[in-house]
Amino acid sequence: MSILDRYIDELKEDTHLDEFTMKDVQMKLPGMKHKWTGRLIRTRLDIKQMYSKRNKLINELSKQLIEQSPVTLSVPVAKKKVEAHESVADIDLEIEELKLVQLFLEKTERILSSMTFDIKNLTEIIKLETL
Repeated sequence: MSILDRYIDELKEDTHLDEFTMKDVQMKLPGMKHKWTGRLIRTRLDIKQMYSKRNKLINELSKQLIEQSPVTLSVPVAKKKVEAHESVADIDLEIEELKLVQLFLEKTERILSSMTFDIKNLTEIIKLETL
C-alpha cells in the first residue's frame, strides 16, 4: 500500500462525520489540522532532499562516464546522458509520487479548513429538524 493510499484511508476516517460524532470531530479538528500540515511540510522537505539526491547522483554518474569514456565528453553532455540511467529514473519516479502526495496534502488542508463551516451548517440543520 502506497503512502498516498494510506493517507486517503486515514483522511476518510478523520473526516467521517455524523450526528453522534460531530462534537468529537470538532474537538479534534485543530489536532487533525496540525497533523496534516506537518505531513505536508515533511513531504515538501522530502521532495527537496530527493532533488538534492538526484543532482548528486547525476554529478557522480557523469564524472564516472567522463572518466570511462574513450572520447572526450563535456560535462553537460555527460549529465544529459546519465539522466536516462535507471537509478536516476527511480529517483524521478519517487519525486513524482511525492509531488502527488504533496498535492493531496494541500487539498486536505483546504478540506480541513472548511470543515468548521460544514460542522456549523450541520448543527444548524439539526436545530431546524428538531424544531
